[in-house]
Amino acid sequence: MNLKFYFDYLGKCNQMLKELVQEKGGSTGLRIYFWIDYLWAAMRHGCLIRHYVYGDFYKMSSFERKRSLTYPRICKIFKKCNDPKYIHLLESKRDFNLHFSKFVKRDWLYNREASYDEFREFVFGHDSIIVKPLELCEGHGIFRVDNVRTEAAVKELYNRLNDAPYMLEECIVPDKGMEFGNKSVNTIKIDTLLKKDGEVFVFKPALRVGVGDAVVDNYGSGGCVYDVDLELGIVMCPSFSKDNKQHRKHPGTDITMIGYQIPHWQEVINSVTEAAKMLPQCRFIGWDVAITPDGIDLIEGNHNLDYELMEFQGIHRGWWHELNKYI
Repeated sequence: MNLKFYFDYLGKCNQMLKELVQEKGGSTGLRIYFWIDYLWAAMRHGCLIRHYVYGDFYKMSSFERKRSLTYPRICKIFKKCNDPKYIHLLESKRDFNLHFSKFVKRDWLYNREASYDEFREFVFGHDSIIVKPLELCEGHGIFRVDNVRTEAAVKELYNRLNDAPYMLEECIVPDKGMEFGNKSVNTIKIDTLLKKDGEVFVFKPALRVGVGDAVVDNYGSGGCVYDVDLELGIVMCPSFSKDNKQHRKHPGTDITMIGYQIPHWQEVINSVTEAAKMLPQCRFIGWDVAITPDGIDLIEGNHNLDYELMEFQGIHRGWWHELNKYI
C-alpha cells in the first residue's frame, strides 16, 4: 500500500467522523474524542471506519468491542476454515451448480461448454433467462433477457456473450410469500460454520429484498436486508441498506416487514445444514437461498462472507465471541 492509500483513508475517516459529530450535535471536543477513540479501536481491534460509524462501534463498551467481528477477525476465520484448494466450488457458479446439484433446481447452461445448438435450445426453451458474468461479483453485470423467439435474436445474444464466460439460468418463479412488488428474486442470506465435531452452526439469517427495477436483491446494488429470527423465520427489525437508512416498510411498496413470516422456513434451515456438510473443506460459508412454491433453490455459496451484514445490522451482533468457539 502506498502513501496515497493512507492519506485517502484518513480523509475518508475525517469526513465520516465529522458527519457523526454533526449528527450528534457535538463540538470540537467531541470530534477530538471520536478521533482518539477511533484510532485506538483501529489499533486494538482492527476496526474499520465504516464499522466504527455505521456499525455503532463508537457506542460499544470495551467488553462488546472484544466480542465484535471486525474485518481482521473475520479474515482469520476465512484463513483457518476455508481451504483455498476447494474455494473454486463456491467461487465458480458452474462448479457450484454441479457440486450442489441436489439443491439447484433451476435449469442452467454455461456458455463456454455449450454449442450454438445447445445455446439456442436453452434460450428457446425459457420465456425469461438471467445472464450472469462469471468474472464479476456482487450482482454486477447481471441482466435479464425476455421472450427471445427468433433465430436472429438468438444469434445476436450468442455473439454478445461469446467473448467472456457467462452462466445462463432460467428465471426462478418465487413463492408468493417472497414477492414484494420488485423485479428481482428475493432471497434468504444465511450463514453456516461446520464445527470440528461435524455439527453445523447455523446463524445470522436475513431476508434480502430488491428495490424497484433492479434484477438483483443484494444490498450492494441498493437492496434492503432484514434480520430474521432463526427459530421462527420471522423478520425481526428494520432493514439495513447501502445508504445506511433503516426501513420498517419495503421502499416503493409500503409493505410492513417487521413480523413478516418467511415461507418454507424449516426447509431452508435443513437444506443449508445438509449443504454445509457436502463441502467440509470450506467450513465457513454464506448461502443465498431462493424460495419457490416447490421449496428451496440454492443460488450460491460464498467463502468470503460480508462482515458488514453480520455486524452492522440486526439485533444479534458480537459474532467473534460466538464463532471463535468453533473454529
